[in-house]
Amino acid sequence: MKRNVAVAVAAAVLAVGVGLGAIAISRAASAAPASAPLPVAYNGADGWHQGRARPPVIYLGESNVFVRTPHWSAWSGSSARASGTLFVNTCTPTCAAGHYRTYRAQVSFWRVAVRDGVRYFSRMRLRYWHGGQRDYVFRWAVLPGATIPGWNGGPSA
Repeated sequence: MKRNVAVAVAAAVLAVGVGLGAIAISRAASAAPASAPLPVAYNGADGWHQGRARPPVIYLGESNVFVRTPHWSAWSGSSARASGTLFVNTCTPTCAAGHYRTYRAQVSFWRVAVRDGVRYFSRMRLRYWHGGQRDYVFRWAVLPGATIPGWNGGPSA
């Protein structure tokens, strides 16, 4: 009887040892480097500088139109989504003296491109609500005659 208990204990120790070895191998495999870094997005104010994941603000047209994006619900290797607030300067009587109107908004990024080894999102959709849903699609690009890239686009069809 004592021998059966000793064999059972030895088998249990061996099973635990094999299990721990499998866990160690599994952890070593999961510690392997990721295949590619996540893409960044540009904030629209700094050109090719300051690309980052989950930017807190995205500018469209310098400082007169921007989206604050404090709630990123997703950021992957192929797309990103956030909810936030769109700020639009009324520019009345002038842009310097204007006031900002705010709108509930959603931002999404897609279409990854590469520049100087940096992966970045080259397309953005801005959806906001003002008397109904409005959708704008932008592309990150340098317009003809310009030297600094920005988010360029408008209402989608």
